[in-house]
Amino acid sequence: MGMIRWSVLALLLAAASAGAQQGADAPGASAPPDIDALLRRLARPAPATTAFEEVHFSPVLSRPLIVAGELEYGGPDSLARTVAKPYSEHTQIHGDQVSVVRGTGKPRTFSLAHAPELKTLLSSFSALLGGNRQQLEQSFLLQLRGDEAHWSIELTPRDSRVSQRVSRITVNGAAGRPRCMTTTAPDGSVTVMLMEDAAQTALAPDISRADLDKVCH
Repeated sequence: MGMIRWSVLALLLAAASAGAQQGADAPGASAPPDIDALLRRLARPAPATTAFEEVHFSPVLSRPLIVAGELEYGGPDSLARTVAKPYSEHTQIHGDQVSVVRGTGKPRTFSLAHAPELKTLLSSFSALLGGNRQQLEQSFLLQLRGDEAHWSIELTPRDSRVSQRVSRITVNGAAGRPRCMTTTAPDGSVTVMLMEDAAQTALAPDISRADLDKVCH
């Protein structure tokens, strides 16, 4: 995947986590979870700004890449992601237009019309942020596991073009709040987005998947 398209994909995945930041605790922690209720907790009205931290594992990296910054959600067709460390990068989507700026370099731009799989993801995550299960299920198969104390929602792409970029997305949570979103790519790369209290965890530079799973669960 090209660097620009990876930045856009990361922005879209971060957008999915942004909707979860203000979820309310659910009553009855031992009760079976309800997917519609959980999606309502993931919904987030625009505009919204939230900090994020993510860990990227890849077969080509000797240790995980950990980045942190801020995400701005301006509505269904307006997203911006600013990475503050360990490097500087700003990615913005407005309508079908995408702009990526690394450091003090010149903006690199392209249209989502030339990347239909990313356009599908944008539409899907807009549905997620809006709590629209029907629209979300047009693009993903949804599977809910666990109970209200510890639950997970797994999203598997229906579109073969999307599945070439993303094999599955799993959101883990406890009670009424999400903790982590894990995105698995066909090449074996895994990106874990930390949310809520989990995002405040001090992470070792060489953190393992097993140790990160303990944070998420």
